[in-house]
Amino acid sequence: MMRSGRMLLLALLLGLWGAAGAAAEPGPPLFAVTLAPAAPDADGAVRAIDVTLEIDGIAAAAGAPMLRLPIVANTVETAADRIEGLRFRDAQGAFEAPTRDVAQDDANRDRLWLAPRAISGALRVAYRVPIDPARPPLAAPQYELRTEDGTVSGAATAFLLLPRDTVARRVRVRWDLAAMGSGAVGISSFGVGDVETRERYLPERLNGAYYMAGRPGLFRSSDGRFFGAWQGKLPFSGESLMRWAAELQSFYGDFFDERPEQFGVFGRTNRLNPGSGIGLTDSFAFTFNAESTEADLRGLLAHEMLHAWVRSLGETMDAPGGLAASWFGEGLAVHYQRLLPYRAGLISADAFLDDLNATAGRYYTNALIGTPNAEIPGGFWRDTRIRVLPYDRGSLYFAKVDAQIRVASGGARSLDDIVRAMLVARRAGEPMDQALWERLLHAELGDEGLAGFRAMLAGEVVMLPRGAFGPCFRRIERPLRRFELGFDPETLLANPRRVRGLIAGSSAAQAGLREGDEILNRFPQDAMQGDQAAVLTLEIRRNGETRTIAYLPRGEAVLVPQWERTGAPGCDGGTPVG
Repeated sequence: MMRSGRMLLLALLLGLWGAAGAAAEPGPPLFAVTLAPAAPDADGAVRAIDVTLEIDGIAAAAGAPMLRLPIVANTVETAADRIEGLRFRDAQGAFEAPTRDVAQDDANRDRLWLAPRAISGALRVAYRVPIDPARPPLAAPQYELRTEDGTVSGAATAFLLLPRDTVARRVRVRWDLAAMGSGAVGISSFGVGDVETRERYLPERLNGAYYMAGRPGLFRSSDGRFFGAWQGKLPFSGESLMRWAAELQSFYGDFFDERPEQFGVFGRTNRLNPGSGIGLTDSFAFTFNAESTEADLRGLLAHEMLHAWVRSLGETMDAPGGLAASWFGEGLAVHYQRLLPYRAGLISADAFLDDLNATAGRYYTNALIGTPNAEIPGGFWRDTRIRVLPYDRGSLYFAKVDAQIRVASGGARSLDDIVRAMLVARRAGEPMDQALWERLLHAELGDEGLAGFRAMLAGEVVMLPRGAFGPCFRRIERPLRRFELGFDPETLLANPRRVRGLIAGSSAAQAGLREGDEILNRFPQDAMQGDQAAVLTLEIRRNGETRTIAYLPRGEAVLVPQWERTGAPGCDGGTPVG
């Protein structure tokens, strides 16, 4: 009788809410997510998505953090304050979880769900996330859930509650697309459709996954290891762009001697900030608009795909301290985004030079060029001139180190050897940190190399030798004008955004901008800094009247290093060193 009573109890538990308390099958713990988007409305907007999570291996004492979702992730407001119908259940039954909000820094704030009692084993979570199609696009990382053309997309960091632990779990993604109708497809960083991974993922990598569902454009490579999906209408052939990206991603895998089991690219429209990108888990997301060109987006894809291999030292970019290490991950990605596609024969010598000169032009005209690396995190989201420094300074520093190693080794070694050695160490479970970089750098360039590295971190201007890119390119100088908004950039962080610190005699002042004008529109600045001809258009309100002011956001002219072809014998293609 006692045995039959236990069996009855077990049967009841198995029947409760999908058997959340059932004994787990032997094997690695699982993170299972089921996503059920709502039906698109008459305008093609998907206004909600239902989320169900089943998470193995949860262990939290009473009062301890159990799950996490950012409230603000790198300045982007997430769905944390809009979640509806949140429910929790474990083997002991349903429960409610109190929360605690924690500020990481000015750009990141988390919400933690605390265990009301001891929690262990499998946890089931269910909730709905409303989506407002009227929210304007952001000139910020493309994390937030966004919908158009019967499709919805967003990063996990914007809407998925994730474990607050360090357990690596297999991933199972299931799509319930019944409401979206026939022909709908679900895609995640883990693959197209319903998928279950062999690889285990730490919560920080689950946080970097992307999800898209509906009727996006879709490309899949012939070997099944690359896919691309785009929400909205590209102004050119999406298949052509993705085919190029698939070929380059394969070349990267050969170069770094490592290739993810599967890699994905996600695109969506953004009229305010086209041409931006974010590196994700075995994938990345980018933005485009009606004026985007395939050539421009190839450069963006070349950069973002590198982050599958090239990441920041020791920490992820959204972790505290990650921005201080961005000189490595972002600088190295900019360095290789031009060099490796050229080696692969996927861009021309002119495209190589255009990318190099744009980077050099933005760096050497940057009025804050001497900002020490230690000050990057504090200013990264506050001033575009600081935000671009890790990319530009890091890129030119790596080009300089590459040239120095080639000279010191008589052409036998290069920066490539250090980078590959670091990746081998990471795959072996060793820390891929600044200490490793310094050890490998010292082995190649000695004390002088370490001194140069520390000078770069302190803000010393990076100057490349004339022959840094081999005999086919030479360094010259051209006059270029510094980027200058004409007013205090802190204006753009205020609410309302009223102009302050207007610079007398600046292009902004000459165009008619006045102290106290309220700026109504948003605009990207990072790319604008590298474009000497880019005009800034401001929509402003003054004394209750709205008007438009346009000007060239440039100040004084300075001589900056640029590169051109030498025309030397054998240099018809302008082949760079390496």
